Amino acid sequence: MQVLERLGLDDAVARHGVALSRIELRDAGGARLQHVDLKAVQRRFGQTTVSIHRGALQQALVERLPADALHLGKTCVAVDEREGGVRVRFEDGTHVEASLVVGADGLRSAVRDALFPQAQLRYAGQTCYRGVADLALPDSLLRTAREVWGPGQRFGFSAIGERAVYWFAPVDAVPGTSVPASIKEDLLRRYASFPAPTAAILEATPAEAIIQTDLYDLRPLDRWWRGRVVLLGDAAHAPTPNLGQGAAQAIEDAYALAACLARHGAPHEAFAAYETTRMPKAKQIVRRSWWLGKLAHVKNPVLRRVRNGVLRHTPAAVQRRELEAMYTVDA
Repeated sequence: MQVLERLGLDDAVARHGVALSRIELRDAGGARLQHVDLKAVQRRFGQTTVSIHRGALQQALVERLPADALHLGKTCVAVDEREGGVRVRFEDGTHVEASLVVGADGLRSAVRDALFPQAQLRYAGQTCYRGVADLALPDSLLRTAREVWGPGQRFGFSAIGERAVYWFAPVDAVPGTSVPASIKEDLLRRYASFPAPTAAILEATPAEAIIQTDLYDLRPLDRWWRGRVVLLGDAAHAPTPNLGQGAAQAIEDAYALAACLARHGAPHEAFAAYETTRMPKAKQIVRRSWWLGKLAHVKNPVLRRVRNGVLRHTPAAVQRRELEAMYTVDA
């Protein structure tokens, strides 16, 4: 949101989502483990977190692009560096020539495969069910993002509209777990002991709209660019979604990369400056996201009690430092 403010886009994005005032972490019995006051974040940074549907965010951004800037229906299959430029080839047999290429093509990036074929994805040991419920949250929860931790599973949600609640439900699973036909009933049984409004959110979600995704991240890379090709967002540093920072870090990348390209004449100079600016924070986000996912799913009851005690008694100053590190824009 800080980057979007600098681009004059923050109001347009905020109109499509819900500005949050707090983040809560609770255990499966409903007891609060941690609380983040986002009003304090807003006072410090001038913005708060906005919970928004990905499609609505994309639409708000697309509306500000020139009419001929976006070309859809293209799947990149190869990137070939040539004298003074780069050729990008697509699945439909067409290609484009460019002076430089930014690979922002996600976790399973074809551009990254061309630059660094040795890059490895890492399975988190969890699969995640997601959906959007047709439900109005009570006023007490309307501007709250809540996550509930249970042994080997958790459930989180936040409103993204007046009658739209985004939710996610990661569970321990082997990779490639298929979605059963009775997924809604299965989730209702699995989360029956979780505190309200978990069941109501699941009940208000159409079964056919529930999606499932195995959770992976990208083992940290030592380089994000080669020649006239550079990586951005998940293509460069995909985290697990445990901090909700994937899209946010991609936006921050894009802003920093644009600033570096404006300051430096040669692509290699701009790319090196961008990498120096963004890599330390991005790697830290990946590390924290990975270990947070492991911490959330602890099954041993003794370790859970120890974990919960540590979370409850974490000094406010420590929480503030962590938030400042995450919310400070590196550009």
